[in-house]
Amino acid sequence: MWRSRQAVSPLFPAGVLKGFSSIVSRKLASHGFGASMAAMSSFPPQRYHYFLVLDFEATCDKPQIHPQEIIEFPILKLNGRTMEIESTFHMYVQPVVHPQLTPFCTELTGIIQGMVDGQPSLQQVLERVDEWMAKEGLLDPSVKSIFVTCGDWDLKVIALQRANRGLKQIAGLRGSKHLGLALDLQRR
Repeated sequence: MWRSRQAVSPLFPAGVLKGFSSIVSRKLASHGFGASMAAMSSFPPQRYHYFLVLDFEATCDKPQIHPQEIIEFPILKLNGRTMEIESTFHMYVQPVVHPQLTPFCTELTGIIQGMVDGQPSLQQVLERVDEWMAKEGLLDPSVKSIFVTCGDWDLKVIALQRANRGLKQIAGLRGSKHLGLALDLQRR
């Protein structure tokens, strides 16, 4: 859940990246990562060229609704050597099963109904993710990248939605590697 909300543009304008970076730093700090982005640049060399930071927002309510549907699909492309954000992908998704966002969902995510109404379907967004990954050179077999999430919820949700709705697999997510940071922290 990143708070740089833009109307309906699939990619953030260049001026948003600076604020986006500080939001990511705060989000990492809130999950136990005390290091700032600058301090992260002193990390030892990484085996991955890019970290693809993924943090979905989904439909929700109390009690929990099923299925939860992705309503926001953001990805940060973080350079594994410099720890700088090189690119972003961001789109809202029109929910199908629960098309009306609940007050709880809006309060939790900051996403209002007007942000998802008329937006592309999940399949269309997945196709655009694939196009973005190709444009960014992330589908090149010589480029090593890994999806990074806080825990494994984000990629479980996309796998369930693909299976339950018969969504076709896209090249950018086929066989992709995943690092669930919350899981790794719990093992220490």
